[in-house]
Amino acid sequence: MDSTVSTLAIILIVIAVVVLAGLALMALRPRLEARRREREQHRARLGREVEGHSVEARTRGATAADVAREAEAHRRVAADHVAKAQELEDEAAQAQRAAAFHEQRAREGREQLDQ
Repeated sequence: MDSTVSTLAIILIVIAVVVLAGLALMALRPRLEARRREREQHRARLGREVEGHSVEARTRGATAADVAREAEAHRRVAADHVAKAQELEDEAAQAQRAAAFHEQRAREGREQLDQ
């Protein structure tokens, strides 16, 4: 009879452990599901952020290319202006030299008239 009671006690203990393990699993399952949903939502949010940053990077890259082209066009115009300014400065210097030459000739002519 002792062995029957011992066997029955072991069986009851095993059943109790299995039932408690099942209850613990049932109690933990909603938490595990909630964590899984949170991870999925976090991954989805990160995916949206990555896509947003990718779109923004493409947009900014296109803007940078447009601005770089515009800057190059302005550089070419500026170089043309520098060349034109140099040409005008050269013309002004030539005109100044011519004016000085004719001023000198006029002075010499006045001196001859005064004699």
